[in-house]
Amino acid sequence: MVSRKVVVENKSGFRVRPASVLARAAETCESKIEILYKYNIINAKSLLNILSVSIAEGDEIELRCIGPTEEKDMEKMLDVLRHLG
Repeated sequence: MVSRKVVVENKSGFRVRPASVLARAAETCESKIEILYKYNIINAKSLLNILSVSIAEGDEIELRCIGPTEEKDMEKMLDVLRHLG
């Protein structure tokens, strides 16, 4: 398992479009991708789960990858997060 804390820099937070981009990227990963936010563990492969917690700009999340390609998947997800803005 690998995890990284990230501050959301996208101006609209994780609204429909950015959450959709994130979920689609997570779906292409072999690893289990989770977002930890406050007291929630969110399946990053589910658009509805991401939208249900209303993550906004400036919020800190923890991104967690668990699986055979976790390092590669973490880099991919971090790259997606960097380019959401």
